[in-house]
Amino acid sequence: MPGIVELPTLEELKVQEVKVSSAVLKAAAHHFGAQCDKANKEFMLCRWEEKDPRRCLEEGKLVNKCALDFFRQIKRHCAEPFTEYWTCIDYSGEQLFRHCRKQQAKFDECVLDKLGWVRPDLGELSKVTKVKTDRPIPENPYHSRPRPAPNPEIEGDLKPAKHGSRFYFWSM
Repeated sequence: MPGIVELPTLEELKVQEVKVSSAVLKAAAHHFGAQCDKANKEFMLCRWEEKDPRRCLEEGKLVNKCALDFFRQIKRHCAEPFTEYWTCIDYSGEQLFRHCRKQQAKFDECVLDKLGWVRPDLGELSKVTKVKTDRPIPENPYHSRPRPAPNPEIEGDLKPAKHGSRFYFWSM
């Protein structure tokens, strides 16, 4: 029936949460964006094309899994410099990077040495890219309504209005 909305089950929605604060997310954002770029863009493409979050649950789970794996690697290899970095960001009043450049350099050095990750340049992750995906193209990607039927042809001869145009009250 068209009026019934089918919601996903709780089992379909169950994933392990990424339980980190905003300062941790902000400190890890550049490297996280570079490491989970494909999963994030795949999810965003799905959300844009489908316009229905229920159809993108699998892509969302992949983003979540990538985030968990990312933070596990950081914890395993660079926990101390990362903790110093996000703590500095957290304790700087407005969570600005400029107050924590020394800690950032130590963290970036650790990540480069132990994991081989290079911090992406400013603006690199926000460039427009084409996403290659295995998902089929949606049938109606713009979710447009079908075109209405054209107006019927006017039969007969139309005569001008008897008392002039109604657009202006002073017309003749």
